[in-house]
Amino acid sequence: MPMASAIARLQVHPTSVTNTVSRLVKDGLVQRETHPDDGRAALVVLTDTGREVIEKATASLNDVFSDVGLADDDTVDLVRILARFRKDAGDFRDPVPGPDPL
Repeated sequence: MPMASAIARLQVHPTSVTNTVSRLVKDGLVQRETHPDDGRAALVVLTDTGREVIEKATASLNDVFSDVGLADDDTVDLVRILARFRKDAGDFRDPVPGPDPL
């Protein structure tokens, strides 16, 4: 995934993503690669170890948050409201269009 896509999806400051990716690289969970179509962009690529960690973490989170007591429509509304609130607070901006994620 391009770093710009990770920033947009996580809705956090680019510096936070860069620092986190650096730690994940150090821990062997991801690696940085050059984007095949845009030499200025970096891709974040999961390693096999990273994929194993993600699968275990996803299963654990799904167990905890499988039923939070909200209807699906309410959950969608809540996520939209929180995203708008965070954007208005300056936590993140709409991403600049870039290359399509791989």
